[in-house]
Amino acid sequence: MLTDRFVYKPQHDQYDEVMGPDGKVREHWHYPMRVLNAMGMDALLERQRTAKRILRDDGASYSPGDQLNVSHTWSLDLLPMILSSQEWESIENALRERSELLNLILSDLYGERTLISSKVIPAAAIFSHPGFLRACDGIRLPGEHQLIFHAADLVRSASGEWLVIGDRTQAPSGTGYALENRTVLRRVMPSLFRDAHVHRLSNFFLQWRRKLAELSPTKDAPLIVYLTQGAFKENSFEDAYLANYLGYPLVQGRDLTVRKGALWLKSLDGLRKVDVVVRRIDDSVADPVVSRQSFGQGVPGLTEVARAGGVIIANSLGSGILESPVLAKYMPAIARHFLGRDLRLSSVPTWWCGDADDLEYVKAHFDDLLIRHTCRMPGRHSQFVAELNPEERAALMAKVLANPIDYVAQSAVRPSQTPALDGNVFSSRPLVMRGFTVASGSSYSVMPGGLTHVGTHTDTQHIVSHYGGGSKDTWILASEPEIEDSVFEPEKLARQKMDRNFSLPSRVIDNLFWFGRYAERAESGLRLVRTAFEELNSIEPLSPDNRRILLCSVTKVTGTFPGFTAKGADFENPEHELLDIVSNRSRPGSIAHCLEAILHSADGVKELLSNDMLRLVNDIRDGMEYLNKNLESSLQAAPEELLDPLITSLLALCGLSQESMVRGRAWRFMEMGRRLERAQKSVELLSHILIPGKSDGQGMPLLKPVLASLESRIVYKRYYRSGYRLDKGMELLLFDRQNPRSVMFQLESLRNHLEDVEGPNKGVQLSDDMRCILRATNNLLLTPLDEIAQRDEKTGEHLRLGKLLTQLDSDLKAASQAIADRYFDHAMGPQPVEMSGRGVS
Repeated sequence: MLTDRFVYKPQHDQYDEVMGPDGKVREHWHYPMRVLNAMGMDALLERQRTAKRILRDDGASYSPGDQLNVSHTWSLDLLPMILSSQEWESIENALRERSELLNLILSDLYGERTLISSKVIPAAAIFSHPGFLRACDGIRLPGEHQLIFHAADLVRSASGEWLVIGDRTQAPSGTGYALENRTVLRRVMPSLFRDAHVHRLSNFFLQWRRKLAELSPTKDAPLIVYLTQGAFKENSFEDAYLANYLGYPLVQGRDLTVRKGALWLKSLDGLRKVDVVVRRIDDSVADPVVSRQSFGQGVPGLTEVARAGGVIIANSLGSGILESPVLAKYMPAIARHFLGRDLRLSSVPTWWCGDADDLEYVKAHFDDLLIRHTCRMPGRHSQFVAELNPEERAALMAKVLANPIDYVAQSAVRPSQTPALDGNVFSSRPLVMRGFTVASGSSYSVMPGGLTHVGTHTDTQHIVSHYGGGSKDTWILASEPEIEDSVFEPEKLARQKMDRNFSLPSRVIDNLFWFGRYAERAESGLRLVRTAFEELNSIEPLSPDNRRILLCSVTKVTGTFPGFTAKGADFENPEHELLDIVSNRSRPGSIAHCLEAILHSADGVKELLSNDMLRLVNDIRDGMEYLNKNLESSLQAAPEELLDPLITSLLALCGLSQESMVRGRAWRFMEMGRRLERAQKSVELLSHILIPGKSDGQGMPLLKPVLASLESRIVYKRYYRSGYRLDKGMELLLFDRQNPRSVMFQLESLRNHLEDVEGPNKGVQLSDDMRCILRATNNLLLTPLDEIAQRDEKTGEHLRLGKLLTQLDSDLKAASQAIADRYFDHAMGPQPVEMSGRGVS
């Protein structure tokens, strides 16, 4: 018997996944319910909090498509969606059958088009749809599968029947989130998962890898790349997560180029021929030559290369036509045309407004229907007419009547409901389950589970993540324990030559380089602002002139002009300006702006970062929120202390990269960015503070904040045990090879990293970047220390030091540009396809 500790009373009259119409728990929920009851609500809530923390630490996020540079932590409800093996068997067979039928449709529409010639589908329903790409006519993948990957969204009606409400065939999302949900739930409820004998997901991904390898014309170590939209796109976390799990390089459109009849990856070592592309971008942005609306995401000439057989794309370009909801109306006739029978899994009743009879039905029953555009695009959401006010209904009807061919109407199905944790109680939530299939053998392999979305309220019908809903892990209960499978096949791994120095895409090393730079820039900026606050509240106040020089240097070093360089700047009460330099995200050069850049760069290389590094990146994000809430209110009480946690997180990020990252090229480019930025910021700080700084007869009072900002004050005191003398300070900050904050230390580190990146195949001539670094090093070595400490008799400034710092700044900026020109930028654009089969010249 079940105890009464698990209190769930369905608040609806729809089909309930846990409770039967008689009020009793369904049979396959008996054991899970006993375990949940034994846990108690307090334990469940604690595990829910643990799951949320794991998702946050893993960086599991979702970016709404209509919000730029915004991401939200993925939402997972602790209670899984559970189906019995018996019920799943029928769903699995129906999904496999549907994928086979869609594969036949895709082959036909870009081949013989018998569906149109036999009048099974009206020609207007296909040729008027943006998803039908005429440029893809005749393109065929090797083998019998033209549709490699398929996802179907399912709802259960009040009668308990599963219905298809939509198909995803271009770049179906959700498998990565399903895998993350499973990983998290296994960690927070390991015994329940183990004892319930839940079907595992790994075999599905193994079939996926096998199919992609079969597609490749190169059977020995083919290059398969995972093409994503990029950072802060809807599914950027999932793409990075799956690319890592499957073992494929994660690339964006700008990482690829068309040359000499093939698709090439622009990498650190030059161009590498791509064999297979796992496409995670839609048809509309894949190739600007065809779609003319790539928004910087696509690869010009990609369709032409695919037609010539120079690359295999999965799913194939043009498969977006299968997502048209118009096909749902004709699916029964299509099934009889190809299979000679009805489908096991029906679509939700659909009417196409381009059909005169259907349009009359839609007008007569308008208030009871769901209206959808035939082409899925950002900003085009389905609308339940019953939820609209009279003015909105009239406006929607006008749109439909103006372009009826672009709209379909569907029955407003009320989906089944399932319990979800809502505070410390269980509430009913509607659900949509997305199932996945991948081509395998002569048919399709079905993921034993899927991704279940739940609504935010009991009565909502909008059950997609765009509307802020949650998700559930989907469990299929096995009749007996399964054998653990690996995504990788050991016998094949043993035969492959391990490439430990895989040539990274140029975009990736660009992001790593700037990740290092922005991390150092944020740290140096935080240190400088903290030093300024400390000097403002010091018991040994600076003179008005030196105070002005210090505050102006904050503006100049961070680049937050006009700031303290503005006419009429307030030097008596500078706290609010310093606050704005720290916390104003929209101000270029501000600390918050640099931290945002760190997050953006990290998102672009997420697949290369360890979980610990991702946690630190999340700590930085949290630190920004903490600053925004607390810094202004703490101006009267040591505000510099509020900067310490962020500085600590940045230092931890640096330390973790030193101790945990393999000393490969990825690490070296991150380090080069950090060392180059540290050298530049040090030179800028010395230039803006010490050159115009005034002596007080006992030394350089401004040398004290410079040393504090560059984390060298304690070392200076230990070394010299004297006042703040310019020559001693420059010896430590410019020349000391043992000081990790000195300019010389940065230059020697940069030279070592460049030599390692160049490797044994470097040419006889020095590269431009190496030439700049060596020139800066020589200028420093050839400058006598006693000369740079001398003042000009007329101006009172240190002109020799100023000249040296100007030369160093020029050489460091030139080195930065040379590195970008050499490793990140590829000047040659796409070239036409040639069928000669020759490689790149």
